[in-house]
This record gives sequence, structure tokens and C-alpha cells, in this order.
Amino acid sequence: MAKIHPRPELLDGPIQLLPEVRGRFLRHLRACPACREALRGPEPGTRPDGNLLSWPAAATEHGRAVDGVLAGFRPRFQAAARERAEAPALFSELLAHGPERREVLARNSRRFRNLPLCGLLLTRGTQDALDAPHQGERLAALALGLVDSLDPAWYGDRVLADARGCCWTVIANARRVAADLPGAEAALQVARTHLGQGTGDRLEKARLLACKACLRRAQGRLAEAAALFRRAVSVFLAAGEPHRAAESIVGLALTEYDSGRPERAVRLLEAATLLLDPGTARQAAG
Repeated sequence: MAKIHPRPELLDGPIQLLPEVRGRFLRHLRACPACREALRGPEPGTRPDGNLLSWPAAATEHGRAVDGVLAGFRPRFQAAARERAEAPALFSELLAHGPERREVLARNSRRFRNLPLCGLLLTRGTQDALDAPHQGERLAALALGLVDSLDPAWYGDRVLADARGCCWTVIANARRVAADLPGAEAALQVARTHLGQGTGDRLEKARLLACKACLRRAQGRLAEAAALFRRAVSVFLAAGEPHRAAESIVGLALTEYDSGRPERAVRLLEAATLLLDPGTARQAAG
């Protein structure tokens, strides 16, 4: 049977992270004159007298590998920290201007190409959409424009896909509040497409579920709305987000009320209250 000879250059690649594979490679080299000749030098892992050297322990090798990876990512960590530190001031600067000026600055100034800034804009857009949906949608659209200006080679295509999906979810919710139900439906479809291309972040998907549930309730599709709210509650609780879970429970309670089940709605509201205030639950148990 023909013997398979490994390539010596494997020692310089990812295989160096796997000591057990390295060991098999070295044992082959000791028994194979052809491979040793191909190396054009002393056998790796040997002393001049030909005895095998002991390689560092696996933990040491892994530690060096991790150190190397962290060293490679350190510039990204530092850049991310700078972005987070700069985002609040950039946010305040943008909001000090009118909507048209904000859009000009975001489009033309590289200073505002900052992913955490997009998150701040979306948070504010979500809040504003409750009372001023057009203003909330405009802030989300501003964030979307900023996301589109970011370098995918630096941030990663999937991370930016998540960000776009989040922007479109906020836009969809603002349109629903403004009673533009067809526009909200279209925005949700775009959000779903982007999130499907993203990292699979379950919180973003849960936010999409909650937004879709609110839209289904507004459309009078109450059974669908109830199912979507329940799914969102489950994901939020699993992710350790009790406040968001409570918001979806309130939405489910309103859906049950609209469906003619006020008693069930009351029980759900009580559950949401206990979730938001664990102290109340402890008092009730005592």
C-alpha cells in the first residue's frame, strides 16, 4: 500500500494548534527517510544527535496561539473602544442640527461613520416613534444610511446585515404606529431578509418577531399576533431580557383582550408586572 507523505509546510499552518496531529506528523518523519530528505535539513523536533525533542505542553501551545490571535485582533478591539467612546458626542452633534443637515453630515463626513452611533440613533428612533412616528422613521433611515457607508471588510458583512435588519425593524414599527400598514409590512420583509444574512443574533430576531406581532394585531390577525408574541417572550426570557419579555407579554395581553378574553388579558398583565418587579413576586410568595 502506498504511504501518504504529509506536506512539511503543514507545521507552519493551523495544524500547529493541534499537538496530537503534530505528534503523528513527527512520528512519520522519524520513520520516513524520504520525508526527512524532503525537509532539506535536520528532522524537526530533533537535537543534532537525532533524539526527539519534547514539544511544549498542549496548554502552552494553545496559550501562544490564543496570544497570537488576540494580538491580531487588538487593533480592532481598540478601534471598537474608540468608536463607543466617540459615539455619544457624535450623536449629540448630529441631533443639534435639523433633519436635512443631519443627513448631509452623515452622508459627507467620515467622522460619523461609527457603528455604535447607529445604535444610539435607532434607540432614539424607537422612542420617538411612539409619539412622532415620522421622526422615528427618519432617524432609523439616517442610521441605515450610516450603516451603508461602513466598510464591510472591517466590520464584517454579517454584522452589517444585522445592523440593516435592525434599522428596517425600527422603520417597520414607526410605519405601523403611523398607520401605514402596507409600508410596515414591506419594511418587515426587508428586515427579515437582512437578518437572514446576518449573524443569527436571536435578540434581533426576537425584536423582529415582536414588531411583526404588533403589526399582525394592528391588521386584526389576532391568532397570528398571539403566536408571535409567545415566541418573542420565549426568546427574550431565554436571552435574559425580562423587560423586553414583559413588553411582549403586554402585547399578548392586549391581543387576548381584543380577542374577547379579558380575564386572560388580566392574568397576563399580572405576569408582566411580576416579571418587571421580582420583589412583588417574592412578597406574593411570602
